[in-house]
Amino acid sequence: MENEEWNYGAKNEEGAIIMCEKLDIYDENKIKTGKIIERKEEVVIEKNEFVLAVQCWIINTKKEILLTQRKLEKKYGGMWEATSGLVKSGENSIQGIKRELREEIGIEIEDKELKLLKTVKGEKTIRDIYIINKEIAIESIKFNDGEVINAKYVTIEEFKKMLEDGQVFEWLRWFLDDYYKIIKEE
Repeated sequence: MENEEWNYGAKNEEGAIIMCEKLDIYDENKIKTGKIIERKEEVVIEKNEFVLAVQCWIINTKKEILLTQRKLEKKYGGMWEATSGLVKSGENSIQGIKRELREEIGIEIEDKELKLLKTVKGEKTIRDIYIINKEIAIESIKFNDGEVINAKYVTIEEFKKMLEDGQVFEWLRWFLDDYYKIIKEE
């Protein structure tokens, strides 16, 4: 992005600037309210305020799903998931997911490769969920930002087993139904 002033936050004890993400606040209709917050664990947003999140499911020509593994030191470390994250202030949903894909697994995606599957409103997030149908070689994946430590393709049956074994977040179970709809559309 051209304007990266949203990245700078507080200073630490030595006076160095600590990089922090700023997030736009949205109303329940996914319209920016004009309020911007810093991403911190202790930040509380008001009722009927939301942050915008993104998620991307990559499906290869064999109909396998690309999953990434969270670094062990991160909250819920070691869990497998689709690439996801929060949209930074000044970004739109497409810019946010393209940045997440670049930062977490080192791939560049064209806007036209992204298909919006759906938008889901949670308690404090509005999540745009994208699908990419593309062959991405595992050996070409680069873990740039340290949030992700591994990646692999799994079949839908392997995904189900990972859900049952607690290796994948339970809240991703919805993808099972959508997967079959996606495969039919191709």
